[in-house]
Amino acid sequence: MREAADILVRLFHPMMPHLAEQCWAALGHKTLVASEAWPQIEPDLLVESTITLPVQINGKKRAEVTVARNATNSVIEAAVLALDAVKRALDGKPPKKVIVVPQRIVNVVA
Repeated sequence: MREAADILVRLFHPMMPHLAEQCWAALGHKTLVASEAWPQIEPDLLVESTITLPVQINGKKRAEVTVARNATNSVIEAAVLALDAVKRALDGKPPKKVIVVPQRIVNVVA
């Protein structure tokens, strides 16, 4: 919680310097917030490891599937065919075609 408060004060310092200095002192710091470095970016937190893809069956959106961002088309296809909405729409028959547009959409032709 303390780290989050320190980062927040450093972020709003350019817009409200007087308030930021008071908050910085209230947090127990003996230096000025103006002399502190800007918070460092954490690149791992910028990209989500999973994505949610819409699933269309015969041109109508029926479900969504969440898979790893770097999942292959075969993994995505297997996850889509395991969905209840897809099973109901296919009614036990194999799909005619499954079209996977990477990181965009999945189309199932029944």
